[in-house]
Amino acid sequence: MTPDQGAGARRSAGANEDASSAGLADAVPVPAQRTPPPNAPSTDPGGPAAPAIPAEAADRDGEAQETEKAPSHGGAPKKVSPSAGPSHGARKTARSRGGPTGGGRTRAPSPARPSAGRAGDRRATGRRRALAAAVRLIPWPGRVVFSPRRPSRRTLLVAGCVALPVLALAGWVGVRGLLAYHELSQARSALTALQSQLLAGDVPAADQLTTEVRRINDRTASAKGLTGDPVWSAAAHLPVVGCPMHAAHTMVAALDGLATSGLPPMAQAAGTLNPASLRSGLTIDLPALTRGKEPVNRAAAAIGRFRSALGTVPDCGWTGSLLGLDSARDTAATQGRKAAQALTGLKLAIQLAPPMLGGDGSPRRYLLIVQNPAESRANGGIIGGFGLLTARNGKLSLDDISGNGKLPQLRMDSPLRKNPMVPNDLTARYGPYEPTRIWANANLTPDYPRAGQFYSGQYLAGTGVSIDGTISIDPTALSYLLATARPAVLPDGRVVTSGNLVKLVESDAYSLIDDQTDRDQFFADVGKAVYTSVTAGGGDTSGLLRAFGRAVSEGRLEVSSNHADEEKVLATTPIGGALPTAPGPFLAVLTQNAAASKLDYWTRRAVDYHWRPRPDGSGIATITVQVLNAAPDGLPDYVRYRLDLGGPGGNPDGQNEVWLSVYTGVGSQLLGAALDGRPTTLVRDTEKGHPIASTYLSLDRGKPRTLVLQVWEPPARNVLTVRRQPLVNPEQFSVEGLPERSPWSLSADK
Repeated sequence: MTPDQGAGARRSAGANEDASSAGLADAVPVPAQRTPPPNAPSTDPGGPAAPAIPAEAADRDGEAQETEKAPSHGGAPKKVSPSAGPSHGARKTARSRGGPTGGGRTRAPSPARPSAGRAGDRRATGRRRALAAAVRLIPWPGRVVFSPRRPSRRTLLVAGCVALPVLALAGWVGVRGLLAYHELSQARSALTALQSQLLAGDVPAADQLTTEVRRINDRTASAKGLTGDPVWSAAAHLPVVGCPMHAAHTMVAALDGLATSGLPPMAQAAGTLNPASLRSGLTIDLPALTRGKEPVNRAAAAIGRFRSALGTVPDCGWTGSLLGLDSARDTAATQGRKAAQALTGLKLAIQLAPPMLGGDGSPRRYLLIVQNPAESRANGGIIGGFGLLTARNGKLSLDDISGNGKLPQLRMDSPLRKNPMVPNDLTARYGPYEPTRIWANANLTPDYPRAGQFYSGQYLAGTGVSIDGTISIDPTALSYLLATARPAVLPDGRVVTSGNLVKLVESDAYSLIDDQTDRDQFFADVGKAVYTSVTAGGGDTSGLLRAFGRAVSEGRLEVSSNHADEEKVLATTPIGGALPTAPGPFLAVLTQNAAASKLDYWTRRAVDYHWRPRPDGSGIATITVQVLNAAPDGLPDYVRYRLDLGGPGGNPDGQNEVWLSVYTGVGSQLLGAALDGRPTTLVRDTEKGHPIASTYLSLDRGKPRTLVLQVWEPPARNVLTVRRQPLVNPEQFSVEGLPERSPWSLSADK
């Protein structure tokens, strides 16, 4: 073999070892297994890959050429024989040694040495052919260029050094997180149960209470420690998982703070203000209320810090929702709000009860008003019975209860006979109805502090006795109180229970008793019997407190004080019943009897409020009010009484007449109104800044009337404040587009 032949052979062998080497110039093309896609990356480190050449074209590359350039020394193009290129024997040798289909590497023998010019051209042609063959030799992805390599020991060592600490950190945090979750769940359940028990007045024995408080403290402290170690704190700075870890620790720390600084004073206050010992018969333990002031204030402060801490818990997006942090935070916030409301109520009771119950030894006198919603008014019904309640050093006594037929009338020398003295801001709306001189109209206004003043003024004008305030209650509230005591027994032996009280005094009495004087005495007897049963001392004091709370929340129990400092505090609470003046969407719907009948016992009402927001923050409210007279046929004349139709007997069909008023937010504007589908014009008034749209409605039995208002509310806090009217049958009420709230809040949320 010549040196050139040896070099060619070595180059051919090199082409089979590396498709990108120069030795590919002499490689022999073989049938292709697979062709890489056109956009395959280059296998030549020096430039882009040559396009793939089909096998047939590669075999014809040197055989089908008709002409070839002359050598560099010049001359005409020379015909090239189709048989030029590797000999038949060389091709056969290559095939016999195995191609891609045979599983071996192809090694082509070197051709005879050509002349210098022809050799260069043939080498160029051979390189192209060899490159195509090499590309075909490499399956896609290429065995040479793209073949995976086994990681080295160094790589495995580095990966292990990184993975082991990460796994250890995840395990540490995961285990401690599960332990903390267990401790926190146990503590939260115990805390919620104990809080509910204490606020309900069911106070455990002192040693049991101390043990339970210590157990809760231990659990919250353990959870705080599990989520507060250096590893957890460091992990809280990691991406993705850091936020929920920080949020979890913040909530745990907040709960631990509440358990540590709030639960002990709460337990102390509960022991001091234990309802079982706070009341004895008709006497309230005022010194105990005073002693409870300090622990109640400390517990309220702790609740405030707890709620503030919850406000700093970050919102972790989808990770917070996935891990349940959002729901846990919302639950804790709800519990904190309820606790704050309860403690604020206790603070108000501690602040107001001693002076209002004659704690300084001076007697306090309050006009007790029992309303009758069968003839409805803004805060319930007309005055149906009354009595004078006296309090001295916490001891209560009721002088008497009488029907409204015995209400004191104006004395001849009363200034009210000459001047009704209706406040200027109420003259236009209420002046014609003389609320300062007519008992039945004193509470046409929904603002109970004003109604209390009108009641007090009339009592003074009729008796010459100055009173310290008023207490209004309706039969439904009395039924709540009676449910906590034994049934009441009337002088004739009839038994009155919480289940039959309302129907008895608001409907049945008019069928059973025709004479008005006898009926007034019957109402007085019922009131005395219920009062005796509730105040006998043997009832459930905790249940009594819950009944009072329910009556207050429904607007069925309201209190006013003629002492300015006390009234200022009362007006901010549900029991004060003041008409609020804060900005924002507002709704109060009132139906008041306009015919002196007792048909409102059968009134049914439904209200729908639909809010459509506007880009500027204002909104359009669509308010739909439907009123129905569901009275049956055959009611007594006194129930169907219509003053405007000639009195008894003048209303055989039982048609009712009501004054319908809709109060909306301060600064709102009425855009339009329709009554029973037809445009209508309403009377416009204002009270304490609230626009009022009013109309009189005649209500035939079984035929509903529907009033629809379109109202624009100015930009403000997007929460609807609803002032509900206490009715015999609570109205159906629906709100769409806004959350709903009460006008009064005992928490810090306004």
